[in-house]
Amino acid sequence: MYPLFTRTLLTGCGLLLLSGCATPIANFDAISLDAKRDAAMADESASRTIQHAQSKIELGKSENLRFYAPRHLEQAQKQLLEAQEMLTSGEPDGVVKTVAMTSLKTVEAGLNVKKDILKQLKPTLDHRQVLKDIKADQYFPADYLAIEDELVKLIDLMEDHQTIKADARQKLLLAEMHRVEVATIEYIQLQPVKDHLERIKNKGGASVAPISWDTAQKSLLQAQALISKTPRAKGAIAKATVAATKAAQHAEVITNLSNEILDASKDDAEAIALRMERWLYRISVALKHEDIRHLPLDQQAGEYAASIEALMRNR
Repeated sequence: MYPLFTRTLLTGCGLLLLSGCATPIANFDAISLDAKRDAAMADESASRTIQHAQSKIELGKSENLRFYAPRHLEQAQKQLLEAQEMLTSGEPDGVVKTVAMTSLKTVEAGLNVKKDILKQLKPTLDHRQVLKDIKADQYFPADYLAIEDELVKLIDLMEDHQTIKADARQKLLLAEMHRVEVATIEYIQLQPVKDHLERIKNKGGASVAPISWDTAQKSLLQAQALISKTPRAKGAIAKATVAATKAAQHAEVITNLSNEILDASKDDAEAIALRMERWLYRISVALKHEDIRHLPLDQQAGEYAASIEALMRNR
């Protein structure tokens, strides 16, 4: 049992705590008054109230108040510890019950904060899950960490009941989350195309096959614009990605052939022309078409196309 002076000092500190002194909880005065009233009316011992506070804290942990209302949970744990120490030191039941009840009420207030957060910050929390699903934290870890830090600040505002400020900052955060989502989807879908175009550029594709190069660039820009506008339109994005991929592949084919022609010597030129002719002649053989290699290549292609169309009509 502590001496009278020590007991009085401890009781005074408890009352200072209940008054909201040095507490990080914005509405702690109201919580304290509510707790004091309920403790006075509760027909139970101080140890029983402490048990109820312990149970409430465990509930708060299971409800993830470490994330949604960390200051409330921390304050409640401090008060529970104080109540336990006061009970052990022989403080009056009434004072101990009030401290324990304040711990319990602080958790309840934290649970109410969580409800408010789930309602007001739902757009942000939903978008956060989208970023997790597409693994934005792996592709753009620094940007994702900055988003998480800003979300912590939003939750801090909500704990202080500064809902108007939280709403304003949420709008800014949602814009940043959209940017990171777009960047992630674009990286996943289009980085292979960008890498492909870079290889073509290194082969001189922009100069030796400018038409095919420009077509591939436009296809990439169209896919990027689609992702920027609707990053969750999976079907449309898949089609745009396929189109951009094929355009890049076509640009590479034309670049390679253009380079081969431009680099060819006089002796190699005929070999290239004959190789192209053989490509068409394979179609002629498959169609059992008469040998028309004496015709210009474009006319040969026209004849073979007409034969294929006739076969399709007669199927």
